[in-house]
Amino acid sequence: MGIADTFEGFAAGFEAAVGDDNWSRLEKYLAEDATYLNVGGPDQICEGRKAIIAFLKADVANTDRRFDTRTLVALTAPEVIGNRLSRRWRCTYTLAGAPDLVVEGEARYVIEGDNIKQIEEEITAVSAQKVDEWMRTYGDRLHV
Repeated sequence: MGIADTFEGFAAGFEAAVGDDNWSRLEKYLAEDATYLNVGGPDQICEGRKAIIAFLKADVANTDRRFDTRTLVALTAPEVIGNRLSRRWRCTYTLAGAPDLVVEGEARYVIEGDNIKQIEEEITAVSAQKVDEWMRTYGDRLHV
């Protein structure tokens, strides 16, 4: 499996897990000692496959599922340089009675063999500001 194939499999598995809550499907893509860095976010680093999967599951439950809908789109094709892959993305969250929350960022991966060794997620500074403003204004309307 190539770097792009590993990434695409992980990304598809993540989206499927968002839908059905079966997070175990991600295990085969992550190295046992993988790290996840949430650049600029709370709980900035997770170490180990199990910790990363637990973080992703909790993050989806605490954020994505509290909105009516979530739509993720790629802004760029995956760019591969050596064993590194990056892609810019946009996620739009909707909630009845509130304007859409649009968040943009970049995901960066280090892939060794068929496993993801490192993931870095970083939202743009503009998006971070928009999230803060949206949460202050509409956050109390999110589903519990």
